[in-house]
Amino acid sequence: MNIQNNKAVGGGGEFTTSAPDVVPVQAQSHNEAEFWAMPSQGEVLQGLRRGVLYCLWRDGQIETISVRRKGKARGRRLIVAESLRNYLRRLRQDQSGNHEVKGGLK
Repeated sequence: MNIQNNKAVGGGGEFTTSAPDVVPVQAQSHNEAEFWAMPSQGEVLQGLRRGVLYCLWRDGQIETISVRRKGKARGRRLIVAESLRNYLRRLRQDQSGNHEVKGGLK
């Protein structure tokens, strides 16, 4: 593969390169994030407060990862977006068969 380089310094303006390696990617919309940052105190993520998200993580309902430098105690906790989406889907499925709501019917 020859590529013309008009701004080459000290050369003939032409060089060769190999085709880039293609890495397979999961089918995912380019607008969907793979990870979400754990919200700060007082903020919400997908309508859920920080405390609820930590409880879901502690109970094994969602997955998170901790990003921090080696040897450091503090870092940033990220939520695996697909695990939260799956949790919400399961919750919707569990509730879809239940037609009763406190105080009467739906």
